[in-house]
Amino acid sequence: MDNRPPSALNAAPMSDRALIESLTRAVLADDATAIEPHFTEGRIAAPSFSWNPEPTMLGEAPLKVLHKWWHAQRPARGLPSIDAVDPIALKDALGYLMILDVLDDGWDYRYRLYGTAIAQSAKRDYTGQRTSELKVVSLIPTFYIACYRAVLARPEPLMTRNEPPSEVATKIWTRLLLPLSASDGRIARFIVGNVPGSWRRPEDETGA
Repeated sequence: MDNRPPSALNAAPMSDRALIESLTRAVLADDATAIEPHFTEGRIAAPSFSWNPEPTMLGEAPLKVLHKWWHAQRPARGLPSIDAVDPIALKDALGYLMILDVLDDGWDYRYRLYGTAIAQSAKRDYTGQRTSELKVVSLIPTFYIACYRAVLARPEPLMTRNEPPSEVATKIWTRLLLPLSASDGRIARFIVGNVPGSWRRPEDETGA
């Protein structure tokens, strides 16, 4: 028996490139108001985002660990290498990390790592899957793709906060997107810190 909510059974893949481009332009322009109309029909608030966040803005300890590590690994010019990722150096953030390979010129991504703490909160583990394979019922994952594409064009740290769909047990996710480069200098992967906020009460999850 499939225990997913009815809406999830009729979900569609993240393939609306025109929508993704619209969201990407808004993120690149640092224009949160341009994102809001896309969420007016949903039951969750529009996400917020911030380029180059200061450590004091991050709040969550795993994100501070990741932020400090990324800046320490960054050379005078360019970005940290994909080979710089060190599980020992990142041990205090490891359960909250995702690593994604960039595919199809940034239209698709593969989860090389999906942290155990994230999987527990989200009630799913996407390790090994591509974003194009995911069935979604919320605009939020599409917004995530737009954020990755924005960082491909503007290779700087990007922090986002959003409410997840009601079937997810946490009320908010705070994410830190950081690009990693291959030997030829192109952005080949992202390392992303993804930390859940407070848990929903049972009445929150039922909409009561």
